[in-house]
Amino acid sequence: MTMLVRKELREVLGIAAVALGAYLVLVASLLGTKVFAWVPGLHGTEEVPFVSGGFTGLFTLVTAVFAAALGFRQSAWESARGTYLFLLHRPVPRDAIFLTKLATGIVVLVVCASVPVVLYTWWAAVPGHHPSPFAWSMTGEAWRLVFLMPLLYLGAFLSGIRPARWLGTRLLPLAAALLFLVLLSVIPYWWLLGLPLALVLYLLLVANVCFVARVRDYA
Repeated sequence: MTMLVRKELREVLGIAAVALGAYLVLVASLLGTKVFAWVPGLHGTEEVPFVSGGFTGLFTLVTAVFAAALGFRQSAWESARGTYLFLLHRPVPRDAIFLTKLATGIVVLVVCASVPVVLYTWWAAVPGHHPSPFAWSMTGEAWRLVFLMPLLYLGAFLSGIRPARWLGTRLLPLAAALLFLVLLSVIPYWWLLGLPLALVLYLLLVANVCFVARVRDYA
């Protein structure tokens, strides 16, 4: 299993590096370097940290693409390369193999997505960096997005391993995950309604991944 984790980390390194680069450019732009000056709605230090839409909008876009690419890379890419038979011949339950892949992918996604939030929070919290007041509660929406983005990852992973047509029903899990992500990002009473519902969706998606992993014919 340790070798499987190393394999997954090695294979997603390129995607993670591209995502981290995009995150760093986004944060640098919000700090006033004008790297993204051509992007509408991004005005450097004129933004109120985490309140104006500059950070949230682009952070959501980058993370959504990152999550989907990561999920497909760990699932559909294995089918395209024919490496599932190599992975599944080991005397280890299929559930254990796929749960290890999912855990590795989710950790990579959450760690990378947390980097821009932590950097931007540190900059906004230090006195003298910005004229507007800062409160830690202003970062709540960003952390909620970090917590919810694994929904897209799991939806993409499930779409990647399902034995269906790409132009048919194969992408339905990803579409459903995207819909629930939008709903959960705006649902009121997050701690009472949003968080429990998100946890149920995570369990359902993971259970579906394990079910497809057990019944699919990889020959």
